[in-house]
Amino acid sequence: MKIQSHKDNFSDLTTEDLIKKKNATSLTTGLLAGVLVALFIVTTLQTINKGVTALVGVPFALLPSLIQSYSQVKSINKELKSRNIN
Repeated sequence: MKIQSHKDNFSDLTTEDLIKKKNATSLTTGLLAGVLVALFIVTTLQTINKGVTALVGVPFALLPSLIQSYSQVKSINKELKSRNIN
C-alpha cells in the first residue's frame, strides 16, 4: 500500500476522488487547527498558573502537520480550479 504525500500528482485522480479528498482533508485540517488552538490556550493557562512544563512544546511540534495539511488542501483547490470546478 502506497502512502500518499502532499507532493502526489493530483491530476491523476478523477474529479470525484479529488473532491472527496478535498472534503476529507479540509475536515481533518479544521479539526487539527481547532485542537491546536485549544491546546495552545490550555498550555498557556497552565504556564501562567504553574510555570513552564513540557506540554508547552506540543502545539508547536504539531504545527508542521497543520501546515502540510493546509498545503495539501491548497494544492487540491489549485487542481480543481484548473479543471474549472469550484
